[in-house]
Amino acid sequence: MLGSVVRAAVGVPQDRMNALAKLASAMAASASEGRAWHAHLKTLLQQGLPSSEGIAPTTFERNEYGHIVFTITGLDLTGAEEIERLETADYRIGGYARQMLTSTKGDSYDANHRLIAGRQYRIALLPGKHIVRDSDRTTNNLRAEGMKLGYGKPLAGVAPRIREVVSDKRMGEMGFEYIATLHDSITDADGFPGVLGASRRDSGRRLGGAWGRPGELWNDIGAFPFLLPAS
Repeated sequence: MLGSVVRAAVGVPQDRMNALAKLASAMAASASEGRAWHAHLKTLLQQGLPSSEGIAPTTFERNEYGHIVFTITGLDLTGAEEIERLETADYRIGGYARQMLTSTKGDSYDANHRLIAGRQYRIALLPGKHIVRDSDRTTNNLRAEGMKLGYGKPLAGVAPRIREVVSDKRMGEMGFEYIATLHDSITDADGFPGVLGASRRDSGRRLGGAWGRPGELWNDIGAFPFLLPAS
């Protein structure tokens, strides 16, 4: 029982570990209440520790373009480890996303998209509405707009971290139904290029996938994360 919680806690900042250690000790000391402690600890990992533990929530700001900016902390996890981490915390992994995360091809997640553990990555969200005309809102054009604003190329590794720090409720408050990461595409089992993204649709708390073809059209109810140059 403790094993899944420990795996979910990979990458938790040091200042959170005291609270986690207290809970783990309580779980070990009280086998009869172990399941209740396990459920409580999973909830903390999903929602963040309370402010009484001194944990600062993710700060969402606006840059000079009015785009939402925030910071994520990198974890050096394989795609399979990402799936285990998210599913342990009761997130839903789409079948297409699962294929990309576990691919062994040359453009795989493991080979090209893992983040550096502990590094702070600044993220800017380019709203789909930034490109007004629906027929112009292609993968290539959105990437070009991000680069034109001075943003850096995104990595697929930011998608699981964004899924964790941007709740469905927060995403709705931002005005988005999804946040799709326009990274270099990862080929799925059928040979189609795909990208990862967080979605509040389809029952919510979902990490899914979508086609990432250069001419793929996107609607205006989503956002597209880019790395800021300092990351």
